[in-house]
Amino acid sequence: MENNTGKYLKYAIGEIFLVMVGILLALQVNNWNENRLKKIQVYTYLESIITDLKSDISLYQLSIDVYEKHIENISQVLSDNEYKQLKVDSIYTLITRTWGTNTIKTQTYEKIKSTGLQDILGTVEIDNAVNNYYEESTTFFDYYVNWNREMTNRDDLFWNYANNFETGILERVNSTSIPYQQDPIKRKAELVKLVESTLGRNYLKNALSRDVFGVKIIKDFKAKAENLVELIEEQIDK
Repeated sequence: MENNTGKYLKYAIGEIFLVMVGILLALQVNNWNENRLKKIQVYTYLESIITDLKSDISLYQLSIDVYEKHIENISQVLSDNEYKQLKVDSIYTLITRTWGTNTIKTQTYEKIKSTGLQDILGTVEIDNAVNNYYEESTTFFDYYVNWNREMTNRDDLFWNYANNFETGILERVNSTSIPYQQDPIKRKAELVKLVESTLGRNYLKNALSRDVFGVKIIKDFKAKAENLVELIEEQIDK
């Protein structure tokens, strides 16, 4: 009787052991599968981030080109009198400017945050670089874009609402069907007066300083995006 009890006990322990081993193996396989799926998801997001970053880089370069053209135009007006040889609407084009609408693409990063994967994208370097670019950089860049828009709109009030100069603002939207009441010679003379006034030169100098600052910070953002693309591509190629 005791021998049978011992056999049953050994058999029961063996069964329990096998069940536990089976459970552990199942958990291990399940964890492996979850990690595999998570890795695939991360790599898919990383590829999508690269697409977003390359779009950002193109827009950064476009903004740099626009601001550098503004710098060239305003510097020409402030430095010599040759601009006076131009037609009035050409002078108007030189001194007025547009504000950038460039915004950093964050859709993929927001998806990553919603899934809680922002800290396991690869190496610590990549995690930090991605989070820094999309958290700190976007905040500062949005602040700059809004500030630049406000200052440009302020400038527009000066150049387009002057009492003695009939604005050429409709040229910006290619609406030339509305004629000017002011004589072209008179318009040019009044615009030149605005440009050469102390207030006018101060507006131009402030616009110039914003453009120089804008080129600097956008080049910094562009370099960050390019470095991030390089880091992520190295991670994907491993």
